[in-house]
Amino acid sequence: MQTIELQLYKFDELDQSAKDYAILEYRHHQSEYYWIDDSINSIKAFCNHFDIKIKDYSISPYAHSYIDTDAENHHFRGMKLKDFDRDFMPTGYCVDCDLWVTFYDTLKQNGDLLGAFNAGINAGLRAIIADMEYENSDEHIAEMLTINEYDFLESGKLY
Repeated sequence: MQTIELQLYKFDELDQSAKDYAILEYRHHQSEYYWIDDSINSIKAFCNHFDIKIKDYSISPYAHSYIDTDAENHHFRGMKLKDFDRDFMPTGYCVDCDLWVTFYDTLKQNGDLLGAFNAGINAGLRAIIADMEYENSDEHIAEMLTINEYDFLESGKLY
């Protein structure tokens, strides 16, 4: 039998090159954006409020992103600013805020319901992309490696 002793380090104890390696490895193995279902549910709830369907979408911080809906003026007939709550949060997820605050503020500013709806959709899309970018940032990954108290070899390789 052989006994091997290893020195293990927490992320904060690594030197900068080992931290860089740990961040790179984490990014390489964690390619999933965990909040996409909640984000899409917020977009769907926003559209459903107006009986609008999402025809297609693609969301990525690295490629052209879009949300294509069947929104037309007839979806908003008879609606007025007083019919809406600026702080409406139908799903309770943070993207609701981007959608509804932008919609409400744009509608209040110019009175164009279709334009306000599209502004809300674009704000929601930008918020999702910004969150994706942050989740892939060195800062966020370093935070995840620290708060999860992973153990590393001196090189930065996860133990």
